[in-house]
Amino acid sequence: MTPGLLGNLALAFGFVFTALGLALAGFAWWAKDGRYVEAAKRAALFSLLAALLAFGALEWALLTDDFSIVYTVKNHSTKSPLWVKFATLWAALEGSILLWATFQALYTFLAARRMRDYWMAPAALGTLFGIQLFFFGVMLFVANPFTPVPNPPADGPGPNPLLQNHWMMAVHPVLMYLGFVGMSVPFAYAVAAMLARRYQSWVATTRWWTLVAFGFLTAAIFAGGWWSYEVLGWGGYWGWDPVENASFIPWLLLAAFLHTAMVQERRGFFKTWNFAYITLAFSATVFGTFLTRSGVIQSVHAFVEGAVGPVFLGFLLLVLAVGFGLLSRVAGEVRDVGGMGLLSREGLLLGGSLVFATMAFVVVLGTLFPLIVEATTGDKVSVGAPFFNTAFAPLGAALLLLMGAGPLVPWGRVDAYAARALAVMASALVLGAAASLFLGATFGVALGVGLFCYNLASVYYQAAKGARVWRAKAGGALAGLLAYLVRARRQAGAQLVHLGVALAALAIVFSQAYRSDVQKTLEVGQSASLAGVEVKLLRLSAFDQGFRFAVEATARVQGAGVLRPQLRYYPTMNSPLAAPAVHYGLYNDDYLILQAFDTEHAQWATLRMVRTPLVLWLWIAGGILLLGVLYIAIPERRRAPAGEGVTA
Repeated sequence: MTPGLLGNLALAFGFVFTALGLALAGFAWWAKDGRYVEAAKRAALFSLLAALLAFGALEWALLTDDFSIVYTVKNHSTKSPLWVKFATLWAALEGSILLWATFQALYTFLAARRMRDYWMAPAALGTLFGIQLFFFGVMLFVANPFTPVPNPPADGPGPNPLLQNHWMMAVHPVLMYLGFVGMSVPFAYAVAAMLARRYQSWVATTRWWTLVAFGFLTAAIFAGGWWSYEVLGWGGYWGWDPVENASFIPWLLLAAFLHTAMVQERRGFFKTWNFAYITLAFSATVFGTFLTRSGVIQSVHAFVEGAVGPVFLGFLLLVLAVGFGLLSRVAGEVRDVGGMGLLSREGLLLGGSLVFATMAFVVVLGTLFPLIVEATTGDKVSVGAPFFNTAFAPLGAALLLLMGAGPLVPWGRVDAYAARALAVMASALVLGAAASLFLGATFGVALGVGLFCYNLASVYYQAAKGARVWRAKAGGALAGLLAYLVRARRQAGAQLVHLGVALAALAIVFSQAYRSDVQKTLEVGQSASLAGVEVKLLRLSAFDQGFRFAVEATARVQGAGVLRPQLRYYPTMNSPLAAPAVHYGLYNDDYLILQAFDTEHAQWATLRMVRTPLVLWLWIAGGILLLGVLYIAIPERRRAPAGEGVTA
């Protein structure tokens, strides 16, 4: 048995069991017989086992340097470190699709185990099997990682050097796919809800799945920003690269859905919005995959192969057609009945979701505009950071305003407590901004500080209100606060999420406004001031690491100690990759890059120093945000959902 033969057998069995599961789910829907659902659940188990077997077969080939299949010939090298060999599975097109299919089979199996509503289970399970069948089909017929090689070579080129340059490569894509694939579960339930005409309960049923997908996607975006910061050598963490945008769009749409879903759970409003948002969010994951794998964009993240591009485009159109086709059919039945005040929690939550949706539209527009112009006129244009930053500044400010006010305003109308809290929050905004202007900040930075103070005041008032509610039962102010944090996890977790978003916004504002970037050539032993920091070049050295060659500059940096940036040379690249040395600080990051060096006598080097304030707080903010999502996602004791409103 070889890895190629085992992998192909596993893909074939996975395809067959997935098709069988889809057929059984269809029979369950047609016959209204729960026995077919149970049989489909068993098919989900066997398709998961097949996916895991295929995953293991490809890892077997990579870890044993087996070059009998095309994937290892194109993407593997015997000289790669062990962790790179393992992560090579998702470093290229076919392997990444295998990772997606494996996670899809896992989510389908786990979701199937939790399905209890036999009105919706057949359609939900059938939708998941349909998505899964697509990915198994792509691997079998379009992008098979186990295609045999007649004359295997002794070695291969290894994965993209950018993906070997930092251990985060082993983490970031996995988190991204867990987030992308996780959205298939709420989408499947939305399809089932529209088919079964059970419009209310699906939101509560999928809350945990939605939070899991949102949490993984959030972690992936922050991990990707850190990877970019540590690997690309440009001193930044987000460049509005098209593939960065492709991961950001579903996050924005999922955030919009989470806010309107909360209103549907409590008040029964926004059913139409929720069906539309979850369809768009899942479609955005397929859209991002299409961009990455079609070859229509240029990106440091994109795969060069474009064979699967048309297939993913067709799948994207199918997902949109199913979601919005069903929504058009039931639109009259899910229309909101009753009035809603704009100055109410539901009104502010809708406003926040619309801001998120507008942000997603701006990102889509900026990403696709160059392609549209080139296709229609032949001209090449670019849309870069200035466009996105200009568009996002007012949208971000609006979001922070709504984010602070929304949780304090009661359902239905503003009460006296909320009015007093909003007045204090407005005062905090004005005072924070005024103090910043007095200290010499620009208007944009002052507004960012003011909005951060505004949201801090909001978190304080929410915590104080929660502690007061629980104080009588717990027997004291501190005990009431602790009881609130433990017993009201959704509210407390949401406050952590909002605090993380506000802190991230503050870090972004400062790091964008006060970043300094200076480059200078130094002789060995020479000192100079770079970006206001004294830097002394101590020596240059070179060493062979087996799978790459590295040149390292050793420099003493004022306040940061000794830093060692490198230029790394890979056999498959004509130019070196910079590996910056970063000193993280509470106030500033010192980011040192080796740009060039004396290749003859190693007597000089060109160093670039980027000093950026508060970047460390961006990663801390990401941790706080994730902690909040995890806290909300802790399962609570089940309560009966709001009325179904079933149509016979």
